[in-house]
Amino acid sequence: MPTEKQLAEAERLLREFDWSEIDKMSDDQIRAAWAWDKDTVWPTDVELAEFDLVIPAKSRRPPPKEAAE
Repeated sequence: MPTEKQLAEAERLLREFDWSEIDKMSDDQIRAAWAWDKDTVWPTDVELAEFDLVIPAKSRRPPPKEAAE
């Protein structure tokens, strides 16, 4: 389980990362960029079809009354 400090650092890195370069890349270009890392496994279409979308309970709750006003 990550510590609060590790989570804060991960959030900071995600905020500061320049996603514009990634957004310009096709899926094939991304796969090629990851090809050097033998620990990276790209899921197959069959595996992706088996994934379940999980929406955290917090995001399913209705907004507070003061937010709706």
